This record gives sequence, C-alpha cells and structure tokens, in this order.
Amino acid sequence: MSTLKVDTILKRTGTGTITLGQSGDTIALGSGASQTGFGGTNNNLFLAYRNGNQTINQGTVTKIQLNAESFDVDSKFDTSTNYRYTPASTGYYYLSATVNFTPNDTQFDRLRRGYLHIYKNGSTLVRSNLKYLDGGDPIIRDLTLTINTIDNSTSTSDYYEVYAEQNNPNGSNNCDIQGGTAYTYFTGYKLIT
Repeated sequence: MSTLKVDTILKRTGTGTITLGQSGDTIALGSGASQTGFGGTNNNLFLAYRNGNQTINQGTVTKIQLNAESFDVDSKFDTSTNYRYTPASTGYYYLSATVNFTPNDTQFDRLRRGYLHIYKNGSTLVRSNLKYLDGGDPIIRDLTLTINTIDNSTSTSDYYEVYAEQNNPNGSNNCDIQGGTAYTYFTGYKLIT
C-alpha cells in the first residue's frame, strides 16, 4: 500500500472533473477525519410539541398550537404566534405529525371521528382520519393519529402547520388534544439529495 501526502489536488487544465477511484471502489475517510464541500447535513431539524392540553370544538378544523420545542436546529419553528414551521431553504422535507384526542371531564366522553392534517401555505397537504359508522359502536375515548409525508418546498416563504378536527356522537361537545412530547408533536427535517 502506498501513501500520497499532498495539501491540494487540482485538475491540471484548471477546471473540470477529478475522478477518485473506479467502479466498485469505496472511498473512506480516516478515523477522526471529516468532509466539507460535498455530501450534506440534516439541517432544518425540529421537533415541536403541545405543552398542555388544547380544547378543540366539535366539527371545527383547528390549528394545534405547538407551543414548545424539544429542538429546533435552525430556529425555524414559531412556538408563540403562528405555530408553524418555515424551512430555511428550498428542497425536499420529511414531515411527521402526531395528535392524541382525549376526553375532557366537563364535556367530552366519546369520539366517533378524528382528523389530522398537515397544512402547507394554509391548505391541506395531507390528511389522516379515523371514522366509525354513525349510530353504532365502537365509540372510542382516546385516539392517536399520525401522518407522514415528504414535500418539495419550492419557496423560502412556504410554511407548514398541524390541524385537527373531531366529531362525537352528541354533535356539540368539545374534546382536548393531549399535550406532551409523547402525545402531540410535529417533527421534520430537510432531506439530503
């Protein structure tokens, strides 16, 4: 095995392609070495959650006020005003949301339908739902819905939000979205392409 020690490698004609290795080769970095200028990083990484329960009305699509963060690498999630994620750059993003519907002691004791939306720029991008037939069992007390998607953000003004809706047999009662990092959260990151 030979060792080549240099400070800089340049193409002899000034510009163009420099090829390392050939088909089937693996290029490995030495222990403790790092790369710069190629590959990528998982930036725009965030996890926002609901800190405390949030009551949502019967039959009303309601924005979930994700008011706390476990992490937000590029500070792109708004936890105080709009409760939304605005990516730092264009590209493909993985997004995942989970919401837990739970009874509140004063009004809500059963659930017939639950809906979970990820909105992009004010409209539904993807939706998940669970429905039971009207007038029959089973009618559930707790429901957790999760939704995952990949979206191409083509503008630095794009933004993403989480919305939920519930329907119960009485047709007028509210319910709670259960707060906490294990129950109601929104997470995502930019994909390396």
